[in-house]
Amino acid sequence: MFMAVWTFADVLLNEATLRQALAELILREAQSIGAPVRLDQSVDGSWRFFLLSAPFAAFFVQLAVYGAWISAYRLGGCRRGFAAALAVVVAVTAVLWLYGLHVVFFMGYIPIEQPLMYLTVNAGLAFIKYSECARPPAPAPG
Repeated sequence: MFMAVWTFADVLLNEATLRQALAELILREAQSIGAPVRLDQSVDGSWRFFLLSAPFAAFFVQLAVYGAWISAYRLGGCRRGFAAALAVVVAVTAVLWLYGLHVVFFMGYIPIEQPLMYLTVNAGLAFIKYSECARPPAPAPG
């Protein structure tokens, strides 16, 4: 849920840049097929779709990233699992940055904080998971 809220806030903070990239994409597509376009209406309609779809996409992407690293963590146990989880987080973040986020941010501009936030959140969650298993057992009563 956090990533959905973060993405929504990030989109609103980068609205001008994202709208500009969207307008350029619409113009490029219209020119390539030789069709007239009402740019303001097209940008507004596409922006509304993007504003609604981006947080939902971020939520499902985060579920997939979490599922990937938690599986690696469970397969490896505590210490090896933590290293495996971090490797998966780094690899998945790189794939997201290069390919996955282009689906969500279809206009071509990806705010730098998006992939870095996936990396930070998931590495932090992996560390929390590791710190839970690294605790010494509680002394027996009595």
